[in-house]
Amino acid sequence: MDYFSLLNLEREPFSNSPDPDFFYQSRQHLDCLQKLELSLHLRRGLNVVLGEVGTGKTTLCRHLIRRFAKLQEIETHLILDPSFRDGTDFLSTVVRLLTGKRLPAETSEWQAKEAIKQILFQKGVEQKKTIVLIIDEGQKIPPFCLELLREFLNYETNEYKLLQIVIFAQREFEETLRRHPNFGDRINLLHRLKPLDFGDTRRMIRFRLERSSAAPQPLDLFTLPALWAIHRATGGFPRKIINLCHQCVLAMIIQNAKRVGYATVRRCAARVVTAEARSASGRRAAAWGMAGAALAALFLWALSAEVSPLDRIRERLRGPFPAAAPVRALPPAPVEKSKETGPLPQAEPMVAAAPSAPAGPEKEGPSPIAAAETASSPPDAAPAAVVEGPSAPAEPAESQAEEAPPAILGEVRLQRGETISGLIQRVYGQYSNRHFRAFILANPLIDDPDRVPAGRILRLPAIETVPSALNKRAWWVKIDEFATLEEALAALRNPPDFLPAVRIIPRWDPRQGLRFLLVLRQVFFDRETALLQISFLPRNSAAAARLIDSWEGAVLYADPYPAER
Repeated sequence: MDYFSLLNLEREPFSNSPDPDFFYQSRQHLDCLQKLELSLHLRRGLNVVLGEVGTGKTTLCRHLIRRFAKLQEIETHLILDPSFRDGTDFLSTVVRLLTGKRLPAETSEWQAKEAIKQILFQKGVEQKKTIVLIIDEGQKIPPFCLELLREFLNYETNEYKLLQIVIFAQREFEETLRRHPNFGDRINLLHRLKPLDFGDTRRMIRFRLERSSAAPQPLDLFTLPALWAIHRATGGFPRKIINLCHQCVLAMIIQNAKRVGYATVRRCAARVVTAEARSASGRRAAAWGMAGAALAALFLWALSAEVSPLDRIRERLRGPFPAAAPVRALPPAPVEKSKETGPLPQAEPMVAAAPSAPAGPEKEGPSPIAAAETASSPPDAAPAAVVEGPSAPAEPAESQAEEAPPAILGEVRLQRGETISGLIQRVYGQYSNRHFRAFILANPLIDDPDRVPAGRILRLPAIETVPSALNKRAWWVKIDEFATLEEALAALRNPPDFLPAVRIIPRWDPRQGLRFLLVLRQVFFDRETALLQISFLPRNSAAAARLIDSWEGAVLYADPYPAER
């Protein structure tokens, strides 16, 4: 019997096949996917995705094909192994992909290129299709194929390329690009995939278990120390993570254990992880092991006392945030009732950093569409995008004016399947010790952050964020705006299928107060591309969309620039 059947799983969670159903959308993979989709819709030509072995290139490739399979106007073709004998062999393969027919044996290379050109013009211009050629294992592309691909990129109209090329390759392909600058100069998008960090490693493992589970509640097969050991042993490479998890689950079943622990991971890692990876992480793992043992001893000592371990940690954490600004006290936490003891005691007020930057309205730009163009638009045309323009200064209503930033963003109800770390990630855009500390102090009635029941009301403290400093201008596409955190999270939890990935940016200014902006996760570095992205949205969403080009004067509680992984 398969091991996943024994664990009440519908299918194997740690299969090493590139199944698109198991595509975990980490921030960097989703960013790459969105950039590829936009480039292909714009018909920009050549796109290259680089990454070490096992960073998820092939799975990303299959997911891209799957997403385009639903669109009749896009035709995708895949070359799994570009190790061709000569130019004629490569050209014959391309013709067979485009037409389903083979070239006659006596066809010359020039005739084959002319045939491809005619096919691309017929499909791209007459039939108005986007033809996409995807090449996996791009590091195997021979030099003569690079020259032919460069010639394919010359097949174009005055507006776009007739053939869109996407190459997924290992990092050594960079040296090939350096040796062929006439090819490398034609790259429109060059994206480098990196290994996962610990947070994404943990979420990917849980995501695969959720997708495989036959029960409503996904299995929790790995302890937190085990997840940390997996990340350290694999270096965050998805393929190594999957292989190691597979071995760990098998070992757990053989040992008749209920969960995979730290020791099981270390034993399995000794068999499946390369000697080079072990030597690089051995000293660090030993240090973490000693730290874990010390922490376990501390918890055992605390359990023997009347005060819980988490309360002791809270006492150590309690205190002012780093002294970068004056501090403000949070309002008292809501009272919850216990069945045995009645009302629980109120928590001491926590302190949160108050912003030091002056607040003010965000920088706004002019409308991109003139009034005459708007008047001449047909009634069924999609609405044009609008950049939020300057408005006449007006005194806000007395009830809406806020003299100082808030201490909390709001209260939310934890949904089934949500975790504290996932909630922090959604609200603040990242998970860090600083955010976790503030959350624990704002919710003193939580005994175990890893086991908070669904339906629990949680408070999210206002943690000011300083945006990442970039030396180039950027634009954001705002889809919607909400007055409460609960409304913003409801939109984020159940986004429409037609929308690209979105995120929340909480912001405050004295004119509008606290608002929660729902924006596209992708940041645009030229205005035209941002406007084009809005035009891809459905009519209602495009009508409500606005461009934001500055956060100057506003207090932000999430970094608007997604961190590169």
